[in-house]
Amino acid sequence: MKNKLNKSKGYLIVLLLIAIIFLPIYIVAKIKFSEIEKKGKIGVGKFVEYVRYPKSRKYYFEYFKYKKKYKVFITNTPEKFSTQIGNFYKIKYLDKYDDIIVNFDKKITDTLAILEAGFSREDLE
Repeated sequence: MKNKLNKSKGYLIVLLLIAIIFLPIYIVAKIKFSEIEKKGKIGVGKFVEYVRYPKSRKYYFEYFKYKKKYKVFITNTPEKFSTQIGNFYKIKYLDKYDDIIVNFDKKITDTLAILEAGFSREDLE
């Protein structure tokens, strides 16, 4: 009986350590994306790369901020989004973060808007 109690305490300590480590990371991420959603600037992002790992997937987007190109990845996308490489989408971003929120319902096809966002004619191809 005492052995089971010690195992339970061990599991509890491990769970507590995991919570102490990952809970702040989760809270900071939630605050950051909430701030981007509320105060974010509207921009244009291009879906440029899809990487599949055994248990996860990364979808890479490029966008411009102050004439500098940034490449970031996101993990949550609609079903079968990996076939959309090369397409442009409406995004939200903040200057103090490199993260973006992609609006997958707002595909950008206006060449002028894409060029004004910082992309070149080569990016359109």
